[in-house]
Amino acid sequence: MRSCTALIFLLISLYSFGQDKMFRIVSDMNFDEPRYSFGTGKDRSASVDLGDIDGDGDLDAVIANGRHWPEENLVFKYERRGFNTMKILGAEHATSYAAELADMDNDGDLDIVEVNDNAPHKLYLNDGNGNFEFYSTFSDYSNGRNVAIGDLDNDGYLDIIVCNRGARNTLCFNNGDLTFTCKELITENNSTIDIAIADIDADGLVDIILANRDNNMNTAYKNKGYRNFEKLAEFGFGNKDTRSIAVADMNNDGYMDIITGNIEDINKVYLGDADFSFAKTIDFGEADVDTYAIDLADFNKDGHMDIVAANYGVPNTVFINNGGTSFERVNLMDDSFKSYDVTVGDINNDGWMDIAFSNSDDFNVFLLNVIKNLNK
Repeated sequence: MRSCTALIFLLISLYSFGQDKMFRIVSDMNFDEPRYSFGTGKDRSASVDLGDIDGDGDLDAVIANGRHWPEENLVFKYERRGFNTMKILGAEHATSYAAELADMDNDGDLDIVEVNDNAPHKLYLNDGNGNFEFYSTFSDYSNGRNVAIGDLDNDGYLDIIVCNRGARNTLCFNNGDLTFTCKELITENNSTIDIAIADIDADGLVDIILANRDNNMNTAYKNKGYRNFEKLAEFGFGNKDTRSIAVADMNNDGYMDIITGNIEDINKVYLGDADFSFAKTIDFGEADVDTYAIDLADFNKDGHMDIVAANYGVPNTVFINNGGTSFERVNLMDDSFKSYDVTVGDINNDGWMDIAFSNSDDFNVFLLNVIKNLNK
């Protein structure tokens, strides 16, 4: 996400007089020699994803590089205590914005869906041992900026949504034989940069929540079944850009909330309710920080989902959830990156959630959660 010691983040909850919560950071890394990084490349990285690609019980990683410029995408295997082997994904370099892991053919291993900017979108199949072979392209050329994967039509196969900035997004329904039926998601706002897939109305069908840029409102679309969607709610600024979006029940009230990472304005949690108005909000972060990506995990195991933010040009941050009413910021390190993406997972198999960042023109790094070591 740098000497020979780990890049770690340390979030300690200490109580003074039963009230005050304090946090400390440990960052012992020599940034000239990034031992806890994904290799030594400084690419125009756009995304990072974690998953066990070879069935050995460890999380591996895939990083998409390029954005508007063709670069090679990389697959890293976790060996012993680090991402110590690397392969190039495919023979062709592309303008990649996203490469996500998902079992697209239901054979029990993780495949890769690659989305590119005005170049073919691609599907790579896993041979079960973490080796990927190009299988096919899908969808038309587009201003691809991101991808979301989920079973949109409840047929047991994962479908794909391609986020297209400045154009309608593309729904690609998996026919179960590694072919896809694609159509436009009919929307009024057509400049999406991120999509969350979640059942926000608890009807058993996953819905689509769009993070929009370029003076467009963010929008949630209800899944009506039979591959049809209709607008459920609008939320956000309109005149501001939302860059990233996630969904979870942040205050444990039984309703799904929407979390946004924003540019040129403060980040927000839109609290869900029975009316799906998302009118009540909780702020986190600072108005002058551009957050390019967010992800969620219960980092301190207190039963509430916390937020990690990937920021552009300022230190990346974790926001500890204080019971669903407020968030406490923790800077992960003094150094800053042009961070484009963040993902979470238990990288070292110790039962605590870790963090990986993809950074443009800098090292991609991962951070290990060591809270358990400080609570002994």
